Amino acid sequence: MAKGEDFVQVVGLASWQHPLANRQLRLPTAVLGYHLKRGKRTTVGMSVGIEGVTVNAPRWSTVGDIEAVLLSKADWLIAKLQEMQARGKELASAHIQWADGVVLPVLGCSVCVSLDPSHQFVKSGHALHTLAGHDVQWHDSGAWSANGEVLPDGTPLRLFVALPQAATANQIRDITQAWLMRLATQVFTQRLDRYAHTLNVRYTQLKLSSASTRWGSATSQGHIRLNWRLVHGPLSVVDYVVVHELSHLREMNHGPQFWGTVASVMPEFEHHRDHLKSLQLPVW
Repeated sequence: MAKGEDFVQVVGLASWQHPLANRQLRLPTAVLGYHLKRGKRTTVGMSVGIEGVTVNAPRWSTVGDIEAVLLSKADWLIAKLQEMQARGKELASAHIQWADGVVLPVLGCSVCVSLDPSHQFVKSGHALHTLAGHDVQWHDSGAWSANGEVLPDGTPLRLFVALPQAATANQIRDITQAWLMRLATQVFTQRLDRYAHTLNVRYTQLKLSSASTRWGSATSQGHIRLNWRLVHGPLSVVDYVVVHELSHLREMNHGPQFWGTVASVMPEFEHHRDHLKSLQLPVW
């Protein structure tokens, strides 16, 4: 098939089409529709995202030159497109459908949100139970507990919220978020107090963050910000972020001394850091 602007289908070949595709190229094993942008640059660059392939090229480069680069990277492009396709499916499946019975991961357990207007008389408007009906609390030791016993990871729990069955998705989301943020404040404060003592540092303030790309931050004044969505993950990644930010109260950089401080408390921190990077949390 000749190169060009015409978009055609080729039987037997996979097709990868960017929604803004303005060029199409036949690779050895696929047809690629890519978004070509030109600008003030000296080389041909490309990026692969969930939507597809975007190519940034100099204004003076010919289509032949651009597509020669793409052909030379064909195997890499297809591998990245397949990776992004899988990533897109993960994100779609992680998107929360706010309704009665929605299940969320929370600190190692699965929590099913149940609408129950009878809980409107509970002071907090929430009540967390085991499936057997026992009250569940977050213990200072760093675990869920019921009847004085620690619950194993993965235990199914039920969060009753004071809403009628006719509640809207926004109402369910808001009341669940309020509970999660209250839990985050409790857990983060416990972990900060524990590791601040171990590191012999002092934090002066905790604030919850909703940042989309940052898990935490620290200032030289001792102000710590932690993303409340961390409670969707296991306690180990919460602890890693807590130790990371508290270590900044000694070293406001990411140099060798900083990582040495982190390792002094958490020798296996690289494992937890990698876990955090790969963690697939619910999409709000």
